[in-house]
Amino acid sequence: MTLVSEEAFFYQGIPRWDFGLGNPNKAAAILAVILILSLGISLRARRGWIRWSCGVLAAVVGYGLAHTFSRGGFVAFLVGTVVLFAGSWKDPRKLQKWMPALLAMLVLGGAATWMGFAGRMVHSSPSADASVGNRLVIWRSVPAMIVDAPGGWGRGTAGGAFMGWYQPLDSYTRYRTLVNSHFTWLVEMGWPGRLCYVCGLAFLLAMGFVRLKTRGDPIPLAVLTGFATAAFFSSVAEDWIVCAIPLAIALPTLKSFAFDATTRMRCVSAATAILVGCALLGAIAVTGAAYRPAGSIPLRKSLDGTRIVVGEGTPSAWVVCDPTTMGGPAFGRRLRGFAQTPEGHGQTFGLVGDLAAVPDDVRRLALCGKSTDAGVGAL
Repeated sequence: MTLVSEEAFFYQGIPRWDFGLGNPNKAAAILAVILILSLGISLRARRGWIRWSCGVLAAVVGYGLAHTFSRGGFVAFLVGTVVLFAGSWKDPRKLQKWMPALLAMLVLGGAATWMGFAGRMVHSSPSADASVGNRLVIWRSVPAMIVDAPGGWGRGTAGGAFMGWYQPLDSYTRYRTLVNSHFTWLVEMGWPGRLCYVCGLAFLLAMGFVRLKTRGDPIPLAVLTGFATAAFFSSVAEDWIVCAIPLAIALPTLKSFAFDATTRMRCVSAATAILVGCALLGAIAVTGAAYRPAGSIPLRKSLDGTRIVVGEGTPSAWVVCDPTTMGGPAFGRRLRGFAQTPEGHGQTFGLVGDLAAVPDDVRRLALCGKSTDAGVGAL
């Protein structure tokens, strides 16, 4: 395994380590999880040699994390470590038990300062860093994208949907995802899948809390929290290698939930997860209905995903689209640009991907690309 892929990322001339994964953010997510796990084992170890071995491992992993220059990975580590230390603080241990973990933290902080990573964290404001600003532009559109497509935009289409229908017309940055695993999946799934995903994630964290209460073990909750945080800042959870350790660490939480928890704890955990999931999705729905990003236009995607209505009211014309001949999946940019002209202002159009989805009462119809091969009988 190489430290840097052939198409390396750089920060101020310094190569960002990705360990052959092709993206330093994915490497940082794995390292953050390993670092949290190492610190957790060090704090809970009863033998000194295990404690110090884990401390040395944490220091080495921390140096690697700093060399990825991944702010999302570093924030994930910090969040997970806060959970880990908070869950371990009440444990009546001697100060010497904390020494390996604290020294590993000092090594990480020193490496981050020496390589300039700390400076990158300090200057991570939207005005000073285009990467941060671009993320915020994308994430502002997420509630509207969710509300506009009750059946979802479809697997693997989140980036194209954003570029076509929500990206500012003066921006030409290309995206495959929404630079956020959670938002990407919520946009691509329909409402049933969204509800299952949010409630499932909340339930997984709730089981980690049950593990902490029943066994006094904060490691699973800390690891899962750190991983969920890493997946918020980049689309890292799409790679199974990144998910391997969090999924493995979830098994002890399931065991504790099934055998150690009381019936009341199980019911409270499940109810809390459902309430949290419904509340989050409800807030997203209200935000998406009441607020639309600047430059976007009214949009409605049918529940079955076969039709898109652009504009208010009933479409005056329908178009059978073929993205391959219309500029790719972001062809909606042209239509949005036309809607801002005096000629296109106030008009409503219907878009379909197949001639069979066109309403029977259509008056004006445009065929693009392969749809023009349809015979007269089909028309």
